[in-house]
Amino acid sequence: MAKKKKNIGQYLLDFFSSFLLAVICLVLLGLLVWFSTLEMQDIGLSRALEKYYSHKTVFVIPEINGGKMIYLPLPGAYWVCCVLFVNMSLGGILRLRKGWRNIGVVISHMGIASLLLVGFVDHHESIHGKMEAFQGAKYDYATKFDYSSIEVSEFTAEGEKKRPYVIKHEMIKDLGDKMRRFTFKDLPFDLEVRHFRENVAVLNAANKVRGNKSGEIIDGFFLHPAEFDAKMDYFNYGCYLLVKPKNGEPDRKLLMCRSIGFPQTFDVDGKLYGIEMPNEIWNMPFSVDLINSVGEYYPGTQKASKFQSTIAWTGDDDEQDRIQTIKMNHPMRYKGFTLYQASWNEPVNGLEYSGFEIVTNPADQWPKVCLWISAIGLCFHFALKLSKYLGRETRKEKGNKQSDE
Repeated sequence: MAKKKKNIGQYLLDFFSSFLLAVICLVLLGLLVWFSTLEMQDIGLSRALEKYYSHKTVFVIPEINGGKMIYLPLPGAYWVCCVLFVNMSLGGILRLRKGWRNIGVVISHMGIASLLLVGFVDHHESIHGKMEAFQGAKYDYATKFDYSSIEVSEFTAEGEKKRPYVIKHEMIKDLGDKMRRFTFKDLPFDLEVRHFRENVAVLNAANKVRGNKSGEIIDGFFLHPAEFDAKMDYFNYGCYLLVKPKNGEPDRKLLMCRSIGFPQTFDVDGKLYGIEMPNEIWNMPFSVDLINSVGEYYPGTQKASKFQSTIAWTGDDDEQDRIQTIKMNHPMRYKGFTLYQASWNEPVNGLEYSGFEIVTNPADQWPKVCLWISAIGLCFHFALKLSKYLGRETRKEKGNKQSDE
């Protein structure tokens, strides 16, 4: 009897569930990790993660040794993981021969596929920020990594800054050379934001590097496109602002940059206002008070080898401080937020300092569950194989004894 000819759908199903595709995906992931690790030295961690692992990257061409291009187009790691997830689900779970002998393999494949799913959730839903804490102050906010913002504040007669109005990174990140106007109900002016750039330098008008891509000169300075600093791993955002008073006063032009570090001030209706471009503020449901911070450097370097901090923290629902030590693999967790020890420096002006990374991720504890699932499946499978082997050896010994008799 002739075999039934397969249609295109069956061929696709066979390919996407094949062991060959799994091997191809794992080899590609190995190459992507290797090249991204090499290139990270030149472009920094943030750029490397964006280039190799973002869902926006369909194909990537590696560049190493200061920009030397490797003509080996590779698919982005995110999409390779998507294909591997499909392969695991089809070949390792749905199409695998069912039965008690293979149940351990099925369980372990479910754990691995779930781990890939956790990676997708983390990629799209997690938010990372930094909290820099000195002794003697309480901190109930962090700043988001690589998220700039525009803060507009009014100053009192005593020079104190009132609560700012914030234009978030999401509102301006796609602006480029376009203009976007922002209106504030309680402020006597509107703002026009234009020429938003990811990485710029603020240069003096006398600088000879000024060219076609340079921005407008304001108060003797202009914005000029700059290369990303891989060692600092820091995006220096910049833009131009036009303040448009609602009372008909002349417009004010301002040059903004993340690195300026202080507000650009102006008067409208006899009141003093300031605009600055800090990292986007991220309010926390808890406050942290640094008690002490200790650490050590690697010999002959200024790179910390180990460090830890003791903090007093209070959650929204707490009446008293909780004392906790934060160190490697011992973070603080509260209401979906995780606070890790990230950096340490020697005391500044007698005040101890500690840097914390704060992450919110709905899949924070899922990897642990996935690994337990895989471990249980593998242990069951190995125990089954061991039992089968021991039974076979026992029967062989019995057969040899009977032959000797």
